[in-house]
Amino acid sequence: MHKYLKAFILGFSVVTLSVSTISCDKNDDNDSALNGTDAEYQAVLNSYVESTIKPTYKGLAEAALAMRAANEALKSNPSDATMQTASDAWMDARIKWEISEAFLFGPVGDQALDIDGHIDSWPLELEDIKTEIAKGTLTGRDAWRKEGTVIGFHVTEYLLYRNGKSRPIADLTANELSYLTAATDALVWDCVLAYVAWVGIENVSPQMKAVFEENSEISAHLEDNPSYKNFASRLTSKAGYPSWAAALGEIASGAAEIAGEVGATKIAEPYDEHNTNKVESWYSWHSLDDYMNNIRSIKNAYLGGMDNNTRTTISLSTYIASKDVSLDAKIKNKIEDCISKIAAIGNNGQYSFYEVVREQINASQVKDAEKACDDLRLLFEYVKDNIY
Repeated sequence: MHKYLKAFILGFSVVTLSVSTISCDKNDDNDSALNGTDAEYQAVLNSYVESTIKPTYKGLAEAALAMRAANEALKSNPSDATMQTASDAWMDARIKWEISEAFLFGPVGDQALDIDGHIDSWPLELEDIKTEIAKGTLTGRDAWRKEGTVIGFHVTEYLLYRNGKSRPIADLTANELSYLTAATDALVWDCVLAYVAWVGIENVSPQMKAVFEENSEISAHLEDNPSYKNFASRLTSKAGYPSWAAALGEIASGAAEIAGEVGATKIAEPYDEHNTNKVESWYSWHSLDDYMNNIRSIKNAYLGGMDNNTRTTISLSTYIASKDVSLDAKIKNKIEDCISKIAAIGNNGQYSFYEVVREQINASQVKDAEKACDDLRLLFEYVKDNIY
């Protein structure tokens, strides 16, 4: 996530869709057409947690551990082959992270345990990183104590990739390998912390519990923030929420927030400012895939499950369809529209977003994607504002 997001959230105003699309006004009599019963809201939340939240964070934690194993193998046996394996492991973990970004209202967000800020801050402080690499003394515990601009996904990407490809092993120094494994330890602990915070330490495997307990500062961080312990059970029991509707609104709110960020901050801002330094994931040239995966995180949150093969019979989508079938269709169509328009920015794989920003090409495709994301944001704002 961009460091600039907080300013974006504070600064942007909610714009209503045109009457031909949807009206975003609440009814004065508190009788929205989207309102249901507490039992319906709770059923959606239960399904959301079990089918989407838990498997997403379990997959992220497992992918981070696979990345650790690949980087340790790279360090002990440096070769182009082990470098490629490490790069592929980073990519898998990155994808698992990006499909979680519609859920940042829980333990992971900056108002909570700030795992997001710790492992996904952008841009990096490259001079600080280079200074630390030169020392050659960074440990995993040291890395975890540092700010997110010198650790996390993007610094490990910087060490593993150049110009969209895995770096030749000859380019990597011994100090860089040490920094990579230390930063990866910190990333592993954060990913496992996200999983444990959501599902509860009592509900993870012995392996995950052992990793969680490797660094006492990780468990202490969660102990210091007890309202985020086993957040799944808190969400599905509305603990800390004034109503079931408010708890359910978190799904729509999280979707609206990431849709807005993708369009206005991740896509429009670097392009409009002609600033490649604001393009995320530009060492691996994976930016547009990241943004599409962010929208897929919305799709999973809305439709339930992890992909089209694991969709659920109870979801926010099925609930909305039971109240307003045309609204449900608009949301589902707009999700697909966002994905296709983001892909079109790079001519469906011909260009990376870094190249698009650098060369200032495909301006109309950029604007189309930005608008599609904002339309999706407005749809979820409407849902959030009309279930109460």
